[in-house]
Amino acid sequence: MPVPLRALPVPRLPVLSWRYFLDRRASPLPAVTDAGPVLPTTSGRAAIAIALKALGCGPGRRVLVPTYHCPTMVAPIVALGGTPVFYPINADGSARLDALEQLLKEGATAVIVPHYFGLPRPMRAIRALCDRYRAALIEDCAHAFFGRVDGRGIGAWGDFAIASLTKFFPVTEGGCLIRHHPEARDIKLGQRKHTVNLKVALDALELGVMHHRLAGLNVLLGGLVRAKHRRKGEPTQAHLAPVAPVDLPTATARAEADFAEQALPFRKIASAAWRIVKAGGTGRIVARRKANFNKLAKALAQLKGAHPLVMQAGDDAAPYVFPLWVDEPERVYQAVRRSGVPVFRWDDRWPGTPELADDAGGEWSRHVFQIGCHQDLNAAELAWIVETLKQIIEEGVTPCAGS
Repeated sequence: MPVPLRALPVPRLPVLSWRYFLDRRASPLPAVTDAGPVLPTTSGRAAIAIALKALGCGPGRRVLVPTYHCPTMVAPIVALGGTPVFYPINADGSARLDALEQLLKEGATAVIVPHYFGLPRPMRAIRALCDRYRAALIEDCAHAFFGRVDGRGIGAWGDFAIASLTKFFPVTEGGCLIRHHPEARDIKLGQRKHTVNLKVALDALELGVMHHRLAGLNVLLGGLVRAKHRRKGEPTQAHLAPVAPVDLPTATARAEADFAEQALPFRKIASAAWRIVKAGGTGRIVARRKANFNKLAKALAQLKGAHPLVMQAGDDAAPYVFPLWVDEPERVYQAVRRSGVPVFRWDDRWPGTPELADDAGGEWSRHVFQIGCHQDLNAAELAWIVETLKQIIEEGVTPCAGS
């Protein structure tokens, strides 16, 4: 039987709810914002660009990045005139230290090291290498707003740390930059229009209503929201076209436009987004993400044609997504995507990313599906995600309209 598309799409990212404001439990894990002075930014990629700019990234400057990445990690380097140099990763997502040290010996302005999927990766040895070869360490916490690694809170190891607000909080824009490096003390960001604050607040409200998370307002505003999306099309993965690969000149031109001097990444965050982030409780975020991750791991452990990359979130992590290794990704990825399952894949790496020996990055980009496990997925939605993945991956059925 074909997989029916849900009438109400599963939220890909956190959405606003009354519970977000009412559950005031504190996080048992340190947040990246606890690690040092915080500069709110428009996004995580904006935070990378600001850090690189503070470090003087430009022509002749090399920045080391992992082979497994989203292109938004590399774009700021290229836009500022720097050269991205790729290092391999191990099967657990940690950096290959021997290869990283060899690249550092050849010179580097900075090294970007991510905590994939929100599962903290070891940092002590990388910090020592960066100190030895006088390279700045940018700790990429876009997937890991909360956590602890090697005895320190997340974000405390880097000269800079960057984070993404939209991945963990019910806002439609926002990131932050943690500044330990002395060059970052006097960063000035451009102004935004006052209307941006209103739009960001309304967007957050609209998503909460659309997903029925705001009792009372769902009734008052639901008709308006549904009418809007009937006109424009439902904002769900089921309507996303496949991502077309681009060549290096096109990617470079886009990066230069996106990170131009007066472009959005170098402007202030909408204050409404930052206020929403500060107004909610964090304990629920951490607890629900761990629980959802572990439920998915248990439910998908016996899946034929796929297996969990990691079986437990662990005590020191608040996961961003659940990583699922799929044996035949090209056969099923677009079907999973069209179904409305909140899925991400980094198959569109920066053009020219090399295939390196003893490197998990290339295989991960093809085989690892990042499945949503955020705090605003309820039990019924998790069960639907599991059943849909089983039908598509094991049985080869395809999504269809209707129920």
